[in-house]
Amino acid sequence: MDFIGYRSDALGAAVELVNAIVTPVDDPPPDRMRAVITAHGYLGRRAPASVEPSLRAWARRLRTVFDAPDLDATAVAVNALLADVRVEPHLSGHDGQAWHLHYSPPEADVVDRVRSTTAFALAMLVSDYGIDRHGNCAADGCARVFADTSRNAARRYCSPACANRSAVAAHRARAKAAQ
Repeated sequence: MDFIGYRSDALGAAVELVNAIVTPVDDPPPDRMRAVITAHGYLGRRAPASVEPSLRAWARRLRTVFDAPDLDATAVAVNALLADVRVEPHLSGHDGQAWHLHYSPPEADVVDRVRSTTAFALAMLVSDYGIDRHGNCAADGCARVFADTSRNAARRYCSPACANRSAVAAHRARAKAAQ
């Protein structure tokens, strides 16, 4: 599976937004959410600091898709996201970029653009692949999420670090049981 363009950036942004709020931090960096959207091409560095609470709230909403227990609940969660965004697809050629698809209206601010594209990316993922391509990390004690864009759809962890930690723990458990 090859997500391209906004689908890829938006799907990655959805995952990173959710993961940015997973671990409570007493004094979170003032631009944590803006850093996520900037990394995914939303030009968030132009956004005022006042977008942080809106992006955190949206990340909590996105989390409902990853936490849904089955396909029907996932569809309900995705539909709830889509109902709360204005999706108005159009081609855009700005800032020296080639023509590309935007999902929000031309006058939309950065938060509305993030909301529409991340909701649409999750909708595409679920409509194309059901619930087999996203979820919560399988590592013990990890509350992060993932979206699997690999060809073999075998991802179960949020990162290689969690996968490695789980493999080492399983190896040690087997070694201990063998003694």
